[in-house]
Amino acid sequence: MKTIDMMSPKAPAFFAAVLLLLPFFSSPALAGMEKVPQPRFFIGAAAGYFYPRQDAFRKIYGKPLWPVELQLGWNPSRKMSVFGAVRYLETSGSTVLLAAQRPEEKYALRWRQATLRLGMNFWPLPSRFAPFLGAGVSYSFYREQWLDAPLASEGRQAGFFVQTGGRYRLGRRFHALVQIEYSAISAGGGSGLSRSVNLGGLNLSLGLTAGIF
Repeated sequence: MKTIDMMSPKAPAFFAAVLLLLPFFSSPALAGMEKVPQPRFFIGAAAGYFYPRQDAFRKIYGKPLWPVELQLGWNPSRKMSVFGAVRYLETSGSTVLLAAQRPEEKYALRWRQATLRLGMNFWPLPSRFAPFLGAGVSYSFYREQWLDAPLASEGRQAGFFVQTGGRYRLGRRFHALVQIEYSAISAGGGSGLSRSVNLGGLNLSLGLTAGIF
């Protein structure tokens, strides 16, 4: 079966629209900007929608994917933050038919992936609503389990990500977060559906952060 490793135009268009709207939220906030002491350390949690880059992955795990993430970060200045995070994704799917001789032969699959992330964000306009740009590296542990057979495959792989978004100050310590990210995680050789595997893609998430001290 021949596949094309491309993303549907609908998902990238949606993410692009969100990006274009972010500056309109931050502009009113700049007019009333006030100096608020910023905690040096923060914790946060986020959840969102993940759109895999790999066409083969979408064929096998066709349902919506909802990763969750926990963060711990440090603000060395008002315009910079460094963070570490762990992200977890679990979903289910089924094998994709490559030959038409036995259409009933499909097997249920379960996918689990845990990713450690280390990155840095730059905040050019600190305000009540502050946009940011960021980038970082990741290290993923993944496992694919065949539920109807004693088969499993697992591995680990490094990758990178770039992200943008903004946060809205809810109080002296709390912020609401919106974040759009592109990631790349090359997992080497593929299967009959694709010659190579990339576990990255686009991710839109919403979250909450809280200053510690």
